Amino acid sequence: RIRGSSGINAEYGDPEALLGTVLHEAVQSFDGGAQNFEEFTFQTEITNRDKDHIREAPHEGMFLYGIYLYGASWERTINEMQDVSPKNRFSQLPVVHVTAGFSQSDRTHCLYRCPVYNDRSMDGPPLFFLDIFNENVHYFKWSLRGLCCSLR
Repeated sequence: RIRGSSGINAEYGDPEALLGTVLHEAVQSFDGGAQNFEEFTFQTEITNRDKDHIREAPHEGMFLYGIYLYGASWERTINEMQDVSPKNRFSQLPVVHVTAGFSQSDRTHCLYRCPVYNDRSMDGPPLFFLDIFNENVHYFKWSLRGLCCSLR
């Protein structure tokens, strides 16, 4: 489900179109010399909120929920990714705030850019990348495990 800045509150019918709307709004509201979408990228923040605690749309971007994390689990109390228990192969993430802005090339070694696919088959290119920051854990740990997310 999505709750967007333009009043969108819908199921995932066409997530690529909705994410394209976020990019389009970012380019339109930017004052600088941005000429195309390639200069912008998605920026994400995993909140510690549940979907029932969202009362209104964000000022920019959109809130997403229903994203499933495969290969790790999300610890809500400390807002951090943990090793997955042997019994669970996936966990549902809390609400994610998605915005768009200029690409940033200064990435830290603790930031993993997790690919998010449209469904569990994970065919084709990812829809976007989820920024997951774990202090004192190198991003190679998660990329070597094949950590990824899906919307369904």
